[in-house]
Amino acid sequence: MNVQTLLEYSHQHKLSHIPSALSMLDYVDVLFTERFVTTDDYIVIGKPFGAQAYYLVWRELGYLDNIETLSVGVKHDEIPFVTYGEESMGNALGVAAGIAMTTSKRVWVNITDASLQMGNVLEALQFIGHNRLTNIVVTVDYNNAQVTGHTSDILNVAPIKQLCKHYSWWTQEVDGHNRIALKNVFGNLADTLPNIVFCNTHKGHGVKQMKEDIKKWHYKKIETLTELQSLVQELPDT
Repeated sequence: MNVQTLLEYSHQHKLSHIPSALSMLDYVDVLFTERFVTTDDYIVIGKPFGAQAYYLVWRELGYLDNIETLSVGVKHDEIPFVTYGEESMGNALGVAAGIAMTTSKRVWVNITDASLQMGNVLEALQFIGHNRLTNIVVTVDYNNAQVTGHTSDILNVAPIKQLCKHYSWWTQEVDGHNRIALKNVFGNLADTLPNIVFCNTHKGHGVKQMKEDIKKWHYKKIETLTELQSLVQELPDT
C-alpha cells in the first residue's frame, strides 16, 4: 500500500486525519498483508482517526469485497470482522481485556500514544498485565503528535513503557516504517505474556508538507485536485 493511493483516496472521499493515517499505514499493512493479524482474530480499533489506512489495506486484500456501502467512518459498523471500533479514544483496551478473558483467540488492539494519557487506558494496561492475558497484542502508533502539539510536551507518556514491563507485558519498540524490522518483531511475539509493540512513527510520513506542518494538517482535507497534485509531486517515487 503506497502513500499516493492514500492521498488520492482521502481526496476522493473528502477525508481528514491524513497525517494520522500515514503514520500507521506501514505497520497496519505489514500486520495484515503478512497475516500476523487476520479476520479470524478479534480486531479492536482504539485509534479510530485516519481510518483510511485500515480501509485501503483491507480493500487491497479483498476483505471489503462484499460490503456494498462503506462509510469510511470510525465505528466500522458495516465491517463484520471489526469486533469493536470506538468513536473517540480510551475505551478500546478495556473492551479488549473483556474479550480476551472469554476466548483463546488472539485479540489485536491498535491505539495511539495520546491514548496513554488516559486513566482508563492505564488501568487496562495494569489489569491485562496483572492477569497475564496472553492472547492480547497491542500496537501503539507512537508518533509523538496530537492536535495541540507534541505528546511529549503536553503529557509525556514515555515512562509507560517501563510500566508495561513492570506489569509483565512483552514490550518491544520498532521503527514503524521499516517493513523488515516490523516483520521481525511481529514474527517473534511472546506466547506467555501479553504483547505491546511501540511503533515509532511520523505523522504525515512520506509527505513533506504534512510532516512540516502536522498541526495545520491534523483536520485538514485535500480540497482540490491541484492541492492533491502538489502533494503527490513531493513523493520520493514520483
